[in-house]
Amino acid sequence: MDTQHVYRIVLIDDSRMARLGLREQLNRTAEFRLVGEATSMAEGLELVGRLTPDLVLLDISLPDGSGVQACRRLVAGLPDLPVIILSVYDDQAVIREAIAAGAHGYVLKDTPVAMWRDVMRRVAGGGADLGPQLIGQVLMEVREMANGLSTACMADLSAQERRLFPLVAEGRTNREIAAALSLSEKTVKNYLSNMYSKLGITRRSQVATLYARTLPSVGLSAEDCA
Repeated sequence: MDTQHVYRIVLIDDSRMARLGLREQLNRTAEFRLVGEATSMAEGLELVGRLTPDLVLLDISLPDGSGVQACRRLVAGLPDLPVIILSVYDDQAVIREAIAAGAHGYVLKDTPVAMWRDVMRRVAGGGADLGPQLIGQVLMEVREMANGLSTACMADLSAQERRLFPLVAEGRTNREIAAALSLSEKTVKNYLSNMYSKLGITRRSQVATLYARTLPSVGLSAEDCA
């Protein structure tokens, strides 16, 4: 019988009440285990470097720096580390900053617990996600962007890469993409690496942005992957 994977989590938040609430929620689940807590950016960077967790939950405001600054430094040292920004702000500029810094997720602190777990599960599994309250406004902003990634390089994608493209944009994990396309996870990673190189991007969030901009013109859709 398969053993459920347990994701090791480090929480960086200077609010004692926030840490207590998240700790209680995480202790109620079998798939997440809180392995460390920090109350500042300096403490968090040291803790993450020492424990190398599967996922970091990072408050947007810390006493010695912003969560965006902390995220940028974490990702610089551990490029594949999934980071979810925790915030009380739904400001689009702050969300853009967090994503640009390398965050894989951004969740408002008042998000219902069940949705919290869904976001953590998806991000820890290799995907990207925003809290449900934020998706609509971010998609609207993306559609209104006047400048951004070029669509000309879309023609360089292979047939298989074009099948991966909408699935990545939807926030699916490598495992979910592999299952949908009957591929191994290693093969999916190789395709993604090639696709990122051709498109001149580095993050899954940029795939979502490019997908939203090119959908009408290149005729890509999730149904193409069925």
